[in-house]
Amino acid sequence: MSIHLYQRIYISLLLCLVLVSCIGSKDGLLPTGTPTQIDEIPTVTLAATETSPPEATSTSSQPAMVVLLAPSEAQSNQIEDLVATLTDLARADGLQFNIQQSFSSEDFSPKIRLVVAMAPDPGISKLAEAAPNTQFLGIGIPGLKPSDNISLIGPDGARPDERGFLAGYLAAAITPEWRVGVISVSDTVEGVTTRDGFLNGVVYFCGLCRQTHPPYYNYPLFVELPSGASQAEWLALTDVLRDKFVKTVYIPPGAGDQALLNSLAQAEINIIGGSAPPQAIRQHWVASIYSDYIPTLKEIWPLLLAGNGNMTRPMSLFIRDINPELVSPGRLHLVEGMLKDLQSGYIDTGAQQSPIEGGESSP
Repeated sequence: MSIHLYQRIYISLLLCLVLVSCIGSKDGLLPTGTPTQIDEIPTVTLAATETSPPEATSTSSQPAMVVLLAPSEAQSNQIEDLVATLTDLARADGLQFNIQQSFSSEDFSPKIRLVVAMAPDPGISKLAEAAPNTQFLGIGIPGLKPSDNISLIGPDGARPDERGFLAGYLAAAITPEWRVGVISVSDTVEGVTTRDGFLNGVVYFCGLCRQTHPPYYNYPLFVELPSGASQAEWLALTDVLRDKFVKTVYIPPGAGDQALLNSLAQAEINIIGGSAPPQAIRQHWVASIYSDYIPTLKEIWPLLLAGNGNMTRPMSLFIRDINPELVSPGRLHLVEGMLKDLQSGYIDTGAQQSPIEGGESSP
């Protein structure tokens, strides 16, 4: 082979190397370290397809709701206590809380987990049928029946026998030699039941209730009049109680009026009542006994949120307006312990039995 042939082959190889170098330049094939075309491949479209639209995401992330249905006729003081309680309970469970005066089936949302309704009945039965996945709680609504998504607190109001029993126990616990009595209404079931509960509550505390020192009378004592009695007739009962040396008396709802309370205080008879005490007689006011549904609401709250219905609970009782000059902390602790047992069903008021003998009825 001639030398010229080798020269031509060498020149050809050199040209090939130059060509490859040109192809691998900036204008040719991309270097492996700069994949700009790969980065520009859109993957956002796929992600957007798998993610819910913004509006749907916002709605689904809203917390469940609790609605208080409080008609304009509902008692304002009860609404205030209930709003405060429901606000705290809902916040603790991460729920929204809303208040409405009226409600219809068109107002329902899948987010509403619980509707709490106060008397008068806003039509709970129909609303519950329209929203079977929502729990309803009726408070103090008579005639309403429980169902799978309807529960009730105090449909018959407070039990008068328990209220009377608590008043009798409290009266006996704070009164020397148990010189206590009750003024009751003689012609109503509630009045008679309250009276029997009071008498049994006293005896539950003091047994035979015998006095150590004279004068000797049979305590507990009761005086009563029909609901239509005049103010003069109610006022006359003050003299009966004073002549029998009664030191503490229970005045249940429906018995007497403000004039009777003033008369008893002037006779230096201490009073257990069912409402806030007038300031003028505050020093002779032992305490007030109220009906309350808040403790029961707190008790069944977790069950309601868990979807449990068909529950019926009585209203709770509690003591307010306590006079520390007449009720010591130790006596109050004793009474509150009894109240807990009473409402837990460990104590029977016995109010369905015959009235206790030895009481004094009005002449």
